[in-house]
Amino acid sequence: MSLLQGEYFTDPIHVRTYPAIDPLKASLVGKRVFVVGSGVIGQAMAISYARAGAACIAIGTHCDLTLAIKKAAQDAERKPPRVLSINIDISSTASIDNAAALIQASFEGIDIIVMDSGGLEEERSTAEGNMDKWWHSWTTNLRGPYLVARAFLPMMLKGGDKTIVFVASAAAHCVHKYEASACGTSMLAQLRFAAFLAAEYGDQGVLPFCIHLGDLAMGASADSTSAEHENKWPELLADTVVYLTKRKRTWLSGRYINCTWDMPQLMAMKKEIVKEDGLKVRLVL
Repeated sequence: MSLLQGEYFTDPIHVRTYPAIDPLKASLVGKRVFVVGSGVIGQAMAISYARAGAACIAIGTHCDLTLAIKKAAQDAERKPPRVLSINIDISSTASIDNAAALIQASFEGIDIIVMDSGGLEEERSTAEGNMDKWWHSWTTNLRGPYLVARAFLPMMLKGGDKTIVFVASAAAHCVHKYEASACGTSMLAQLRFAAFLAAEYGDQGVLPFCIHLGDLAMGASADSTSAEHENKWPELLADTVVYLTKRKRTWLSGRYINCTWDMPQLMAMKKEIVKEDGLKVRLVL
């Protein structure tokens, strides 16, 4: 990843969690969270929200994570949250609408949604790639976020934190030969979609922004093995998301944040970023 993609926007950058973003220092008491995506990172996010004291946690999953989430809360000496595991199809309008109805019935609203359901197709040139796999990336990276926003916005507008976090990618900012064009183009579209949501609903309190989860191919620090580095990565990403959403930071609206950046340093750069209208996709002439 190059400087153009903003990897080194802060100094330092992180490859594992650190005290400033410890969810035990956050208080999400009373907050209702929906994590869309049940992979390793999605599960880590649900665990971090439990450790931060979230009252209700729904997770789009194909397995029941209730015990693991409740145990994480208990180990952190937090009140165990109400947990809702929902089997969802991110490409299905009916499935997403059903998830919204279940969460409304169970939680009576939602505060924070984290869209962790991205897809990456094989790295092939346009003529050599598989068309169905190429469009699948667009389905998971744009259709899915659109369906979730469409289904949950009416609920969000009734109250709560009204925060939507889209898991995007630095791939949106680069063009390389054989570099998974579907991921790059669909993630760029996702950044722009978040900007549209900010324009459409920002005056009603909706806060959409995008995060990049970091590059697992990035070299491990000198004092860790590659395996240790990868094992710590989900915790870093999850704790960063909790840090970013533990209070409503309206200045992040429509912006892009890399989870490997140092969060306290990023917060200290707020005035400059807002003044320059930075961390957004725009044409500069």
